[in-house]
Formats: sequence, structure tokens, C-alpha cells
Amino acid sequence: MPLYLCSTSFKPITLGDKERIAKAITDIHCEVTGAPETFVHVFFFDPEQQHILKAMLGEDVFDGPCQLFGNIRSGRTDDAKARLVDGMRQAVADILALEFIDVSMMTRDVEAKWVMEGGDLLPEPGEEAAWLEKHKQKIELEKC
Repeated sequence: MPLYLCSTSFKPITLGDKERIAKAITDIHCEVTGAPETFVHVFFFDPEQQHILKAMLGEDVFDGPCQLFGNIRSGRTDDAKARLVDGMRQAVADILALEFIDVSMMTRDVEAKWVMEGGDLLPEPGEEAAWLEKHKQKIELEKC
């Protein structure tokens, strides 16, 4: 958590672009929210997989060449959400050589108590440092 989904309707995203997009989304999320990188997850769906997203999110949610969706922890300000959306849309547009308007995005707030990371419930926004300290050893083992 957060969980970001990225999909295109016009062509599959190359591995190199997936890496750049995942890094950009992670960097923007961490810069705006202060959350650690280890919390950020980015998944990609090719055009032929869009039916999966439509089944999860609704038929009318996505249109246009590129779509982003993010589940983020509740408690983020409207300003923080706007910075996430605008920053990620621009980064993806730049990487895929699209116009900003061609990248749509929506977010959904999810209560931290509903999400687990490494088998443990996530902290509320702003409580990450204490959570990370408590789970430091487990996180290091997961990186191996």
C-alpha cells in the first residue's frame, strides 16, 4: 500500500518504460506523502488486460490512451492528492510521450487498518517512522 495500477489502451508499455514509470510514481508518492518506498506498489496492465480493470473499477472509469488508478491511505489532504495526481499524470505523459490530457487518473482512499504490508497492518499517515523502526528487521529480510 499504496497500490498503483497503470494501463494503456493503445500499446503495451515496454519494460524500460515500466521501470521509469514505477520509479516516478514511487518518487512522487514518497515526496508528497513522506511514506517509505517499501510501501509503494505499481502494477501494469496491457491493453488486452483492461477488462480486468474494468471489472474491478467499473466500465466507465477508464477511457483515453493511458489510465492510472491509486489506492492510497486515508488521511491525505486534498492538496496532497492533487499533487499526487498531477505529478503522476505528468510523469507518465512525459515517459510515454503523451499529452497530459491523455493520461487519466483517479485515487481511492483506503483505511490503513484495512491494509497489510509484510503481514502487518499499516500505520496511519505520519506514523511511518515508528512502524518502520518496529519492523526494520523484517523489512531487511524481505529485501534479500
